[in-house]
Amino acid sequence: MTTNSTALAPAARTPGWPDLADVDLLRALVETERRRKRLDAAMHAAVAEAERRGLAADTGYRDTVELLTDLLRISAHEARRRIGYAAPQARSRSRKVWRVLAAAS
Repeated sequence: MTTNSTALAPAARTPGWPDLADVDLLRALVETERRRKRLDAAMHAAVAEAERRGLAADTGYRDTVELLTDLLRISAHEARRRIGYAAPQARSRSRKVWRVLAAAS
């Protein structure tokens, strides 16, 4: 009987991290970080564009947080974090003025 299952195979080592030379592992670390940064930048740009277009409302979601949590299967906290990085909001001056006026009274 022939089987393609690896469950019955003896404990064969699969090539991977332990087999890399130190210099190759260092290169892998640098390359992985470079790719991660490019992916983060792409995600920020996509989230910012979704916000700019009002894509959540156009697709039946309450807001972009709800859209991202459903579409990407991430937590609401993570969705808010991504939106914050993608489209940082400047703090409203009116809030600052209001706090100063309230403190002065």
